[in-house]
Amino acid sequence: MSLFTSARRRLGWVAFGACCAATVGIAELHTARAASSSTPSSFVAVEPIRVLDTRVTDTRVTDRTGLIEMRLTERIALPSGRIVDVVPASATAVSLNVTAVDGIDRNGFGFVTVHPCDVTTPDTSNLNFRTGQTVPNAVVAPLSPDGRVCFAVYGSAHLLADLNGYFVPLSAGEQSATPTSRYSNSDIDDLLDDKADADVVAAISALLDDKADTDTVTSISETLDDVIADTATGERVGAVETSLSRLSDAVTAIGTDVETWESTVNELDAAVNSVESTLTEHSARLDQATASTSPPHRVTTPPSSHIGDVIAAHTDIALRLSGLPIITVGTTGGDLVIIDCADHVCSSSSSLTVSDANGDNIGGHPSIVIGVNGNPVIAHRNTTDSDLVVTACADDACETSTTTSIDTPELDGITPDIAIGQSGFPVIAHQAHDADNLPKVGQLRVLTCNDSLCAGTGTLSPTHSTVDTGDASSQVAAGFMPSITIGIDGFPVLAQQVRTHSGENVTVTELQLIACDDAACVGGDEHGVVLRSSAGGDVGWNPRVVTTVGGTSLIAHLDGATLLVTECHDRRCDDRSESIVASNGVPTTGSLDLQLGTAGQTIIVYTTSDDDIGVGLCHQSGCGTSAVATTIDTDDIDGVDPRFTIDSIGRPIVTSTTLLGDLRLDIPWWITP
Repeated sequence: MSLFTSARRRLGWVAFGACCAATVGIAELHTARAASSSTPSSFVAVEPIRVLDTRVTDTRVTDRTGLIEMRLTERIALPSGRIVDVVPASATAVSLNVTAVDGIDRNGFGFVTVHPCDVTTPDTSNLNFRTGQTVPNAVVAPLSPDGRVCFAVYGSAHLLADLNGYFVPLSAGEQSATPTSRYSNSDIDDLLDDKADADVVAAISALLDDKADTDTVTSISETLDDVIADTATGERVGAVETSLSRLSDAVTAIGTDVETWESTVNELDAAVNSVESTLTEHSARLDQATASTSPPHRVTTPPSSHIGDVIAAHTDIALRLSGLPIITVGTTGGDLVIIDCADHVCSSSSSLTVSDANGDNIGGHPSIVIGVNGNPVIAHRNTTDSDLVVTACADDACETSTTTSIDTPELDGITPDIAIGQSGFPVIAHQAHDADNLPKVGQLRVLTCNDSLCAGTGTLSPTHSTVDTGDASSQVAAGFMPSITIGIDGFPVLAQQVRTHSGENVTVTELQLIACDDAACVGGDEHGVVLRSSAGGDVGWNPRVVTTVGGTSLIAHLDGATLLVTECHDRRCDDRSESIVASNGVPTTGSLDLQLGTAGQTIIVYTTSDDDIGVGLCHQSGCGTSAVATTIDTDDIDGVDPRFTIDSIGRPIVTSTTLLGDLRLDIPWWITP
């Protein structure tokens, strides 16, 4: 072998060793495992692109059931209108940055779940939010076998998703190969013999091209031979080779450390996001407390106000996204009045009056809820024509609205209660009856609207009860004072009182809970449970039902002069317990309302026998642990038909009417999270 060939071999080994070290480092730094598979995968970063933005079509995602499905392993139409082809069909997972914008929580919490579309939405979250928050988080989401990923929301929010990379499986060879097993010694010798270091060859060629002098060429050759023959130089090259081998081992170890560091950084990033979310929420609460004229924990009497501009018969209240109350009132004159409050106790306000063109009384027992678009929706009754009526606001302050009368086969709309279903449209429980046999032939019905205004054709369910009802000869009537909530499965859950008659007398009353098996409560396969039954007409008076954070039902009702709470221990309430919240000072046929506080505690407001407002509060672990009843004591005859909502710092805002029909607002300031 010539000295020149030997020099090429040594120089080539130096270059090859550096290349191997760099290759090992790169392989260790960029190899990852996809979350949905045990097959080793490689992460491929792409320039971030926005693949989802529901604000473009103003379509909020709601209640974990309005799934958004995207197929990412084909040409994608971006929210901007551009068509791109980014993720290959071989991809097993994608890396996204997901943001929930202007979230609206339900029962005190909201979250977003990202999952492959071939599996049922899991009871886990990728990010969490509260009402009014905008929260981002990094998400690695497995893809379904056909390349789809689904987004679900518990509560309501606009969603943004930015794609920044994807994972593809490594081939079998790539999985098993190591840097030392890819080349044999013979392969390395052949490569070194056939491949001289490009920089050295280029330099010598340039010298030879520019210098034709034979003596110079001879001098270069002799000098090169002397360098290679020099023992010290050989030892130096050997030392460099040893150092490169050690460096390669060090780079491999660094790659392993980097993988561990990446996992730690991801955990720290999630913790920072959680702290930032908590600080944002605490900052908002601090701003609200600072803006108040009296800190909520230091006032000596509950803040309250009177509104005497309307003569109210019944009322209901909800909290706008702005954090201020909006109140609906059925007046004694038959109108529906919507009051937009300018502060927490409505000391100043503006109002909209909805009247019937034919002079009908349309303000019967209004029930209000905030839709997924942030605008109020109200269910009420035309008592003149015995129809169910829906008024949908066109803005959050209800400066304009649309009122629709629902065409139903019977006399409907008695004491309606409204909720927002899994489709994002109103769902209304109410009592129906025929004209001749009320109250002996009462029936429970559910109207499921197919648009946000309830102006199109909706689905009217059959009647529901666990006993044979609706027949005058049986003298069993259902649907009294119904209450509705939406279960964690997206299906309605209903509470009602059922009465059995003997002639004109009520002989038995029952409190019933009905869990629907579909979104519209049709099909006749609903699950009914009798929670309480007794002789006389007292059991199950004015029942109210809510869904807890754990997905079970909670029902408050009156039994004579006792205020009771039934806590279900499973979703269908086959297992349950009952607790007494107040055992005296409660009228037999009084009114009440039930909500869960921001800390998950049970809160009940009710009319006392002294015409005051009673407030029942249970421990977070349940009313069986502890229940305390207090009173907002006033000098007037107040507390008629109380309803309440929870403000942004966790306090109840209670609306009720006086004996003279004035509207009253009170805040039990001692109830905070």
